[in-house]
Order: sequence, then C-alpha cells, then structure tokens
Amino acid sequence: MPEINLTAGVLPPPACFASEQDRLDAYAAAMIAQFATSPEWAANAVAPANLGLYWLRLDANGNPVEVLKYNTTAPAGWARLTTQFTYGVGGGAANVYTVTLSPASPGVNQAYRTGATYAFGAASANTGASTLSIDGLAAKAITKYGTVPLVANDMVNGQMCVVVYDGTRFQLLNPGLNIGPAAFAPGTDRQFLRTNSTPASVWESGYITPVASYQAIPASGFQVTFAHGLGVDPLTWDIGIVCTTADVGYALNDYISAKSLAYPTNYGIAMTPFSNASVIGFVRNSGGFAIWVNRKDTGAPAAITEASWKVMARAIR
Repeated sequence: MPEINLTAGVLPPPACFASEQDRLDAYAAAMIAQFATSPEWAANAVAPANLGLYWLRLDANGNPVEVLKYNTTAPAGWARLTTQFTYGVGGGAANVYTVTLSPASPGVNQAYRTGATYAFGAASANTGASTLSIDGLAAKAITKYGTVPLVANDMVNGQMCVVVYDGTRFQLLNPGLNIGPAAFAPGTDRQFLRTNSTPASVWESGYITPVASYQAIPASGFQVTFAHGLGVDPLTWDIGIVCTTADVGYALNDYISAKSLAYPTNYGIAMTPFSNASVIGFVRNSGGFAIWVNRKDTGAPAAITEASWKVMARAIR
C-alpha cells in the first residue's frame, strides 16, 4: 500500500520569524514540500505500515466511495467505517420528489454515481410515475423491481424511502402498499388486492366495478355486462344498482341487488341476472315498464328515477 513518506526538512533559526505563527506556517510548508510521493489511499489484503491511519477507498474513476480502517483483531482485515449510504431531507410534491443533503453533494458525478444510495422521508404519497432530484440536480426516474414505473402509494407520506442509483434511474428498494409479483400491474381502485384497469392479468380473488365504470340502467329488452377478468365463473357474485342521487328514500351510494327490482303490476321479476367465466350482467325484461323497489324509508312500493342510479357488479372467485 502506498504511504506518505517524509524526509527531514530545514527550518531557519527562530530569530528569522516575526512571530510564532510565521514559524508554524514555515514548518507546515516544509513538511508539505518533503512529501516523497503524492498522498494516496487504497485497500488490499496487506496490512498498512501504520495501523492508526484511516484510509479512503476509490473507485475505478478515482472517486472516493468509502472510509476504511485495518482491523488487527481476528479475523484481521479491512473494516468499512462508512459508505455512500446518505441521509437527506425529503421534499418536493407528489410524484416530483427532492432530497437535500447537508452538506450538499459535491457535484453531479457524486450525486448520480452508480451505486450511490440515499434514505429520505417521503413528503407525500405518490399517485403514479415519479422522479427524484438530489440537491437541485437533474430529476431522475424512480422505479421498482428494476425498471417498473411506480404506481399509486408505492411511496406514502412519511415513509422512509431507500433508493439506489443504477446509472440511469433510482430504484426504490422498499415500495410500500403495492408489493407483489413484478409481472403484475396493480391499477384500478375498488378491486380486491388490485388488478390492472381492464382487468386482464388478474392476481386477486375478487372484483368490484370501479366507480368510473358504472353503467346506465339498460333500456327495456337490453342487457348490461361487466368483464370481471377472473377467468372462471365466480364462486359468489351479485349485480345491482347504486344510488348516485338521493331517490325514493335511498341515499348516495346505497345499493340494491337486481334480484329486488320489480314490475309495478305484480312486483314480479324485472331483471334476470347472470354470470359466466367472462362477465357478470343482467337482462332487463321487455315491455317498457318502470322499475319499482320498496322505499327505504317507508317500505312502500315506488318507481325509481332511473337517471339517479347506475349499475355495478361484484364477485369473489
């Protein structure tokens, strides 16, 4: 291992200096001038001559990456004192995150060095694909499982996030609420364990129609269906109408199964629900009759205002 070697220097007698500070400065200059070689730090299997020194390890580009000290206690060898696992103060906004280091990163080559690792508290939950900027430098994408973009709630407010720069992007080592097989794509809300928005690749055990996919009540003689994506006829399921505007004693989001929807004359069946390996749906009987239910407040039969209701379905595989 290279060492710092000093040779004897020569200082003028004390009388030549106006002050002790001048003498100290001359002494320091003399020592610096007597370096046999430039200072170097490295680590290998051989113990250094001076076991009291701390050593700085460099990467292939000469960038410092960690501090080491040689440990003589068995088993003897180099011990890491610190690496570039750096804590910073998290900031920014959802999907556009920042980290502020103290002291600041010495430059882009260190902030975005391959393998540089940062821990920070997320200032807010993410809602989709996200980026991270260190000390105001260029924003880089945050991914998980390699190059998979983040989805909502992979980072939540206050979470201590750990990211590693891979040379192109920051890989999040501890994604939050959406941990699962990398091949699956979580997405639409209101589904068990989450699926994608179709859904197509389903890895959950159930289905609930997302609010955005509610459908209008079909006209007489027509049907409405929902693709559940389970791949098999659900073990248990239901389809019905959900209240979107208060009506006949029912409040917003109240649900009525299609099995309770009736004709006004004999209160017979108005809808025929069905399911198979692909869809859940119902057929509205022809005849042009209004749909009646028992009022929630009085129990008396009453016709609904169809524009105040939407159709949804749910199932368990």
